Amino acid sequence: MRARLRFIVVAGVCLILLSGVIPSSAGAYKLERDDQGHVLHWSSENFPVPFKITTSSPVPLDVFSRVTVASFGTWQAVKKAVITFRSDGTTGKKTPAFDGENCIMLGKGVSGPDVIGQSYIFYSTEDGRILDVDIVLNSSYPWATDGSPKKMDVQNALTHEIGHFCGLDDLYGDDDKEKTMYGYMAYGETKKRTLTPDDAAGLAAIYPVGQSHESGGGGGSGCGTLSPTASPPRGGTINFLWIFLLLAVLGVRRLLRVPFGQ
Repeated sequence: MRARLRFIVVAGVCLILLSGVIPSSAGAYKLERDDQGHVLHWSSENFPVPFKITTSSPVPLDVFSRVTVASFGTWQAVKKAVITFRSDGTTGKKTPAFDGENCIMLGKGVSGPDVIGQSYIFYSTEDGRILDVDIVLNSSYPWATDGSPKKMDVQNALTHEIGHFCGLDDLYGDDDKEKTMYGYMAYGETKKRTLTPDDAAGLAAIYPVGQSHESGGGGGSGCGTLSPTASPPRGGTINFLWIFLLLAVLGVRRLLRVPFGQ
């Protein structure tokens, strides 16, 4: 039976304006799942998972390339997990699309002005294998790589996003605030560049050493801003006509969740 394809977008990291304003239960880690309970994952047949860095970059391209490779390397270095990545150079692509290229870019292809960045993930509903991922950093925000207090840190945001790229979900508990997958970030923050043991354990749960990765689920995530008293918003719809037409031609279904719902 032919597998269906689904497209999911979910926003993840939010700007922290005040600390301790989002009460929630904590967890060691959380995995992305679809409606059938599949866990988002890449098939080992795709290792090393390729990615391209677009010339639409938030900082000079050579710097953007370096910190992007470093962000992927942070996850690849987890000793109890088996997943590898490969840089395939640059591309001029500026908008997310299901085209077989996993691209990291700067742009406005996000679900709203409050979203710092967003991951677009296409996956099979048959077993949850990821087929394509694009990560977009919001061009409306100022970006830097040196922890500047009035700018968003590229590596901080990308390391979080690549966690979603791998299949990890956001965390919102008070005890999760130091984790890379915590769902909020602040201007000048850099702590998400380094994984905590719980972040590493989540990756190992999806890609354990000595086990193939041919079954799982799908989802997607991103980054955004949030007022200090609000809680993570629930799903909504983005009407990208070109995406709809593409999926219609392919005879597939589209499922979209936005933002902060991971």
